Amino acid sequence: MGPGELWSLGDYGIVGDLWAAVGRDLAHTIDVVDRDVIDLATGTGVTAIALARRGARTVVGVDAAAPLLREAARRAARGGIRVRWIEADFSSVPLDDRSADVAVSTFGLIFAADPAAAFAECRRLVRPGGEIIFTSWSASGLFGRIREVMAPYFPDVPEPWHEQPDRIRAVVGDGAVVEERSFVLTVDSAEEFVSQLERHNAPFVAAVGALGDRWTDARADLVDAVRAAGTDGAGSYRAEVPYLVTTMRVLAAE
Repeated sequence: MGPGELWSLGDYGIVGDLWAAVGRDLAHTIDVVDRDVIDLATGTGVTAIALARRGARTVVGVDAAAPLLREAARRAARGGIRVRWIEADFSSVPLDDRSADVAVSTFGLIFAADPAAAFAECRRLVRPGGEIIFTSWSASGLFGRIREVMAPYFPDVPEPWHEQPDRIRAVVGDGAVVEERSFVLTVDSAEEFVSQLERHNAPFVAAVGALGDRWTDARADLVDAVRAAGTDGAGSYRAEVPYLVTTMRVLAAE
């Protein structure tokens, strides 16, 4: 299953909004005024739209899933925001070399089948002196726990490269600056959060189908892990979720 087909499963517009604060917060920490920006794996365009609002000269949102781009375009149009949307995989973007001053990705590049190739493409797109900035989940947080729960059910899936600073630098280079931030996830309950994942988050929709009857056990383990990572009760669930922000400057020699 290719990236476009995978991310057309479920409805990422619903579940992705649960952590949309990360994209908006990221946009507020980047100097984009009068700069050209590319948002890779833009999804429903949360980060791209926020960057445009922050005064970027141009913003291009790239995603492999046509349904997500349609939702992104709808959201941008509703807010009167101008973004160019391109349907493409982030490993092969149909844009000229040095098209942007900044390339960003909010929990997108972490799904690269070949991370080294994906970052080579990022370097191709960004002008010397520009930046590549991306977010990833932290091993110590909620999504790190979720991955640990799912790992025994998918033993052939390799260990992630993007959950710890040293492993990130091993892929993208020693010059990468990695810092931890966090946001607060709020839903009705741990049970409801897992329900949203299995119905709307593409990798989980695929996992449910792949596991068949084994999903019942996996789901119970997930609910327990989510409940342990936050405060669940009285009609609400709240968890502070850490994530990593990696910044790389593109050198002239690249």
